[in-house]
Amino acid sequence: MNHSKPLVLVTQSRMGNACTDEFEVEHVPVIKTELLPFNDHILDGDYEWLVLTSPNAVEHFIPFLDRVRYKKLASIGKKTSETMAAHGLNVDFEPSGYTQEKFMEEFDAKKGERILYPVSANARPLMYDYLNRAGADVTRFRLYHPVPNMKSLGRIERLLQTHPYAITFSSPSGVDTFMEKISPEKLDGVIVVAIGHVTNEALEKYHVKSVQPEKETLQNMFVLLEKSIR
Repeated sequence: MNHSKPLVLVTQSRMGNACTDEFEVEHVPVIKTELLPFNDHILDGDYEWLVLTSPNAVEHFIPFLDRVRYKKLASIGKKTSETMAAHGLNVDFEPSGYTQEKFMEEFDAKKGERILYPVSANARPLMYDYLNRAGADVTRFRLYHPVPNMKSLGRIERLLQTHPYAITFSSPSGVDTFMEKISPEKLDGVIVVAIGHVTNEALEKYHVKSVQPEKETLQNMFVLLEKSIR
């Protein structure tokens, strides 16, 4: 398989508007998500905040949005906010960094506020625990769960044989899904780029070193790689 430019494998679910002229990009999402059944009566309440923490959460929750009465909408970061905007939603709060820790640092949770918080089945409990400690009345439920994208994983195995320049990861679940199918030794000689310290820590569990962009977006991953190749 011949490539006219150095090859970068992008494993996150969505590319968005990110682009690069320096590389040939193969979008091979290692995870796809599926809606989980839940008690939809929780949608009938009145909430001060609706908190959505990923583009996947936005996409899966949109069909239920008309049923929910909420005053303000919170995002966990730029990509989530962009997905909201694409559906005509206005974001009232977005932290300066794409992590639960940054959300907790900057979000002013108030005692007694009702918060609706749909999440991935694999979501870390940090934000939920923080909101509860602040005295908020949080309704947290599992909206969707990640499942392996076997077609993409098979394609990644084949592409790794062509010695790509780099591969990007954007979540711990993406890292774990990759490693369950593909040996970490297959990444030898490939630059590994991670969004955020949590993804970096997931890679370290498998003894894979990664570099991280200053800002936690795919576009900044590309900028980092462009600087490295020049």
